[in-house]
Amino acid sequence: MGRRRRRRRKYSYTDGATASDTIIAFVIAGLCLSVEVVGFIASVFTKGNVPEIFGTLYLCAIILSVTGMLFGIFGHRAQEGGVSAKRMAIILNLVGFVVPIVTYISGLI
Repeated sequence: MGRRRRRRRKYSYTDGATASDTIIAFVIAGLCLSVEVVGFIASVFTKGNVPEIFGTLYLCAIILSVTGMLFGIFGHRAQEGGVSAKRMAIILNLVGFVVPIVTYISGLI
């Protein structure tokens, strides 16, 4: 009888489906922004003579940011969960999409 009284409660602070989409979007945004920062720093230190792999990584960052925006949009359409984190994930992926394009047009990379 003592075991029934001591039931352990499972606490859930977030909704699983919505949180997973938003977390995936945040992780993708973090990857994109970290690749872009490393590429920009390498470009500054080498005065623009970076290896060709950085251009490929920038293209991968653009593709990843589009994927992250899609995950953020799918998470935003779900009814459960907070809206501010979903919007922030979309905004961070949008920044990850715009930054490589702006640096390429300006000639920094």
